Amino acid sequence: MRIHRLTILSLLASLGCASASASSGAASRVDPAAERALRERSDAFQSTESTLDAPKAAAFWAADAVVQPAGSPAIVGRPAIEGLYRQFFTTMGVKELKGTTTHLELARSGDLAYETGNNRIVVRTPTGDLLDIGKYLLVWKKIDGQWYVAALSFTSDAAAPTPMGAK
Repeated sequence: MRIHRLTILSLLASLGCASASASSGAASRVDPAAERALRERSDAFQSTESTLDAPKAAAFWAADAVVQPAGSPAIVGRPAIEGLYRQFFTTMGVKELKGTTTHLELARSGDLAYETGNNRIVVRTPTGDLLDIGKYLLVWKKIDGQWYVAALSFTSDAAAPTPMGAK
């Protein structure tokens, strides 16, 4: 599978998208304990991704999850998503991955939710670090009592990653 560098940066940045610090407009319509559990799971996902550990990060994804990166074919299934994480964390030079939730909303049914947010990724390259900032839409699904990422779509805010300069 061949993915352009910008797409890879955007995909990786969007994978790290689950910090659940934002407030939800659905709080008055859903069980507060259920929403709290989802926020805790989202925080745990973000925290795990930031350690750059592919198997642990992939464990948060549903077995049949789909990632729809801009400019690339869909990536389907936890094993394929773990493979992407491995590539990014070992060969692409990713040194920082952070997502910030801007909105998290739990459906009244209590088994689906969506999250929007912004992401930041720093990649080490031979000519200096590159920064990519973007946004994402993530779908959570409750499976056997646990929240899993079911789908992710994202885009970069820039035409190309920005050089960060020497440190």
